[in-house]
Amino acid sequence: MRGIKALVLASCVSLGGCLEYEQTVTLAADGSGSQVVHMVMRESVLALIERATPAAQLSAASNPRAVFDKQLVAKELRAAGLELIEHRVTRKAGLRSVDLKTRFADFASLQKSPLCGSSAEWVVSKGPGPGTGKLTLYPQGKVAWQKAAAKAKAMKGKPDPVAASFFKKRQKQLVGLDIAVRFRLPGDVIAWTANMEKTADREVTARITASQINTPEDLVRRLAPRFEVIFDATGCTLIN
Repeated sequence: MRGIKALVLASCVSLGGCLEYEQTVTLAADGSGSQVVHMVMRESVLALIERATPAAQLSAASNPRAVFDKQLVAKELRAAGLELIEHRVTRKAGLRSVDLKTRFADFASLQKSPLCGSSAEWVVSKGPGPGTGKLTLYPQGKVAWQKAAAKAKAMKGKPDPVAASFFKKRQKQLVGLDIAVRFRLPGDVIAWTANMEKTADREVTARITASQINTPEDLVRRLAPRFEVIFDATGCTLIN
């Protein structure tokens, strides 16, 4: 499912290719739900990804433009256990956008969704208190988050000319970046990680913008984040 995975959350930050990326995951008490994505990409970045991909490997499965093809998206999502409900593409002034909505029958299907990337890990478990649940997303995987946190901590207060030079180049590519990841839970929100904010009784939202990335440490942390929320899981059959 590399066609979709080439253009998801982590790629938006690492490539600086997304001007906008918004994803909303709605989770029901039984683990079913929906995943809605809005993404705007520069046409020039799509061409750059294609040039960087060996021609022999540029099949439908690895084509970075596959996310804009309704039939290919439906096929990839179906293979992961999700159903494509809506798919709309627009093009304007060197930009291409896609809006899509999927539906999943259980949490296991969400865990296999290609819409957060090939390394993403979704975890749901009991929360710290009676009747609570905890939902966590590691867009680049838990190990990558642990390594990024340790690296950012080690970098703090220790100027590195090489890292600083790389960061300045990357920072220019991130101009206009606006990423939002939203969780809608089956119960009221109780607590959440510092990189998210409560936006409704049962909703939390994480946002990453270019203005937030001012140091190499900021970039490292945002390339491999962790988004976590604790919620009221009363009547939630998803939590064992």
